[in-house]
Amino acid sequence: MESSSDWVVIRFSKARIALCDNIRPEYPGLRCLPHAILLNQPRGKSSRFNLTLYLYDVPEGEKIITEKGYEGRLILRFAEGDGERRLENALHRDAFNRKDFEVNLPGRQEEAAGRFPLSPRVLSFYYLWYGNPSGPSGRWYHWDLCGHRPELGDLASSHTPLLGAYDSKDPQTIARHIEWAKAAGLDGFVVACFGPSSASWKALYTFVRVAETLGFPYALSFPFPDYPYQVSSGEAAAIVERALKEFYGPLYIRIEGKPVVFFYAAHQMPRTFWRGLLGELHRRGVEVFSMGNFLDPSYGEIFHGVYFYLPVFFSATDLQSEFFRWARALGVLLKKPYFYPVFPGFDNRRACKGSLYIPRRNGRTLQDLVASVISRSPQWLLASTFNEWHEGTEFEPSEEFGFFYLHLLSLISREFRGNEQIHR
Repeated sequence: MESSSDWVVIRFSKARIALCDNIRPEYPGLRCLPHAILLNQPRGKSSRFNLTLYLYDVPEGEKIITEKGYEGRLILRFAEGDGERRLENALHRDAFNRKDFEVNLPGRQEEAAGRFPLSPRVLSFYYLWYGNPSGPSGRWYHWDLCGHRPELGDLASSHTPLLGAYDSKDPQTIARHIEWAKAAGLDGFVVACFGPSSASWKALYTFVRVAETLGFPYALSFPFPDYPYQVSSGEAAAIVERALKEFYGPLYIRIEGKPVVFFYAAHQMPRTFWRGLLGELHRRGVEVFSMGNFLDPSYGEIFHGVYFYLPVFFSATDLQSEFFRWARALGVLLKKPYFYPVFPGFDNRRACKGSLYIPRRNGRTLQDLVASVISRSPQWLLASTFNEWHEGTEFEPSEEFGFFYLHLLSLISREFRGNEQIHR
């Protein structure tokens, strides 16, 4: 691919991109999405890239659609049959300068049976960032976000926990959560880890002790883009190494003998950050099975697998289907695991005056998503979330809904494992 235009869009009429390989740090303006390749660069600059694309949904006949800026030209070269085909767009006639090319793309059938081998699990994201003055924390944590007054019954949450404004360091609270999670058919928690200086880090010591006592598996998630301070790849590697040293136990969830580590919102950090982090862990002798939360196919070569946290941006069913199908294609083509989420609804309007609201519709929002997710055969199912009260995604029992959503989760867990179907 060569371009002397300041911007370029390349997309296929039907085929989609599962993975863009070879996007290097020196290509800062090059992006890859399931439906398009995007390039932005300063005017007058000329660039040349050598990319490897893994495609899915490849039809018999295909069309490559190109658009570019008013200046410069775009040249594409790729193997076709026994030779090389050259496509050129040098149009300068309007704002988009669109030029289409009929192409014949090679393809082969891949069976889902060839995907990464994993037994089904149902996990849920879990937060240890709550505290109250009468609990082990000795002060309010998170219930008082954005000026809320929990001492007056005013919680920074969309709904009210059945346990009240609990303390995440309280071992009895953790034990109750684990008992409920087991009853709902969960196979473990994915616990958010916000660094050694956070209250949730301190609560992890209690959580691991209780989880080991009750025989409940767990893994860690590192939301580095949401850390209250900017972290370098070296600092992030040191945090992961320390966390695994202090919280790794016999019930820590593993794949291929390696601890599974979830990296939230990976696409919000540059690819160089993640390569640096994982490279530094390897240099230190810390081997992890990395699960990345990303939407950019060029991140697919970095992580061992892909997962989604919350599909709240999938307001349209076709967009939801697009990205779920993309994750499956990535997993099948490269034999990497892919995990899909289900969630009951979303409401961040009360906690900090957010504006996103997806109504629960008496369970229909959850059940509709489950039908879409399970039909695409994810290897693990992620319940988003067990207790993120600020965003109203909790399955944990509340005063408003009682045990209704925990009961639905138990049905979903059984359906996912193929034992029975939900009656809708």
